[in-house]
Amino acid sequence: MIDIRRLQLFIAVAEELHFGRAAARVGMAQPPFSHQIRRLENELDLILLTRNSRNVALTSAGMELLVHARDLIERRDRIVDHVRKTANGDAGTLRLGFAASSAIGLLSKIVRRFREEVPGVVLEIDDRDGMNVSVAIRKSEIDIAIVRAPFEAPDLDVELIHEEPFVVVMPADHPLANRASVSPSDLIGNSFVLFPRAASAGLHDTIIGMCIRAGFSPQISQEANAWLSIMGLVESGFGITIAPKSAQAICPPAIVFRPIVGTGARARLAMAHRRNTTNPLINRFQDVVRASVQLDL
Repeated sequence: MIDIRRLQLFIAVAEELHFGRAAARVGMAQPPFSHQIRRLENELDLILLTRNSRNVALTSAGMELLVHARDLIERRDRIVDHVRKTANGDAGTLRLGFAASSAIGLLSKIVRRFREEVPGVVLEIDDRDGMNVSVAIRKSEIDIAIVRAPFEAPDLDVELIHEEPFVVVMPADHPLANRASVSPSDLIGNSFVLFPRAASAGLHDTIIGMCIRAGFSPQISQEANAWLSIMGLVESGFGITIAPKSAQAICPPAIVFRPIVGTGARARLAMAHRRNTTNPLINRFQDVVRASVQLDL
């Protein structure tokens, strides 16, 4: 195996074509410098340089080795730089999971901010339902996830990052559409469009619990995983829904949103990842999330 340091010394003398200047360039005395070059030639069993009292020249083997030695050193330097950046959370690949029910509002802003601040990190997005997110974290298929809280995963680190009120979503011609706000009891008798419980158990239970406390169990006429699909079903007249306020960002033209009053329920987002992780990219992502929340994005 060729010693990298000897290759660096060879590059110096090949570029200077003078042993004294090359030795000074790398901060060595000339005798040990010359000894290292001879050892390199002995290891390769090749003459790399011709020498006389007045001249140093590269042989054809030396010229070929110079090309590859420069390339090897450059690749070595790129690898070291990349490894250092990865250790600092500035490079590498971060696998971000999220449930479809969390893919509105703050999530998109967090992702955009992270990509702007850490352009050297490849962000792989993994969309799956809420229960499978926790399984994927445990199996190391994803590194960190944005999920709807409450998120029941006692063996994972879960940090609340955002909360917002709920709204009722209904067609613009719905009888309740002319009200400034709506209470849960006003929704009795309506058909509902909602996501399956598997998509986000905590959020699903919060919405259902809101209705039950108002004295009714919602009749779910249609289910869809993504909020955009749910909005389309509401617009088509399949029923109404209850959604986080941020769902207004994907509002079709023929539906309206009304605040829900008389309930303290809130839609919450959280970060989840494996405990005692040593992945610096997770820490970097968490910093971006916390800064985004502080700026009230």
